[in-house]
Amino acid sequence: MQLEFKEIMQNYPLTLLLDADPDIKKIEKYLNKGHCFGAYDNGELVGEYVLKDQKNGTAEVMNLAVSSEHRRKGIARLMIADATEHAKNEGFKFLEIATGKDSFQQKFYESCGFEIYETDEGYFTRMYKEPIIDNGVQCIDLVKLRITL
Repeated sequence: MQLEFKEIMQNYPLTLLLDADPDIKKIEKYLNKGHCFGAYDNGELVGEYVLKDQKNGTAEVMNLAVSSEHRRKGIARLMIADATEHAKNEGFKFLEIATGKDSFQQKFYESCGFEIYETDEGYFTRMYKEPIIDNGVQCIDLVKLRITL
């Protein structure tokens, strides 16, 4: 699959953003300080990720989602590769991402070369009003993962 990645500067793909993070206030906050990139297949938006400068030479993928009809086709892996390349080209030393502990996403990010460096116990129950469910399991703890660029 040959994807084209372009920065989205307006008309953000809210449905996709909310797939990855159900808190619109959090999304608005990191969109204001980050950059949203769209993954396009023949002109159709099939995924997005948000990259944010966390200072100290670190960039973080704040949100990453693939449209439901395009999942399991390697798009997320290509978006991680694009985010990694983008962060490296911008001079960052590390790329980070956070997700639910023991989630499908954690295993995926580890398969992309990320390693856990921190766990925040009880994060999802503290920070979200409604339970966050991932593949039928409630997310309680957050893990932060990092890759050296």
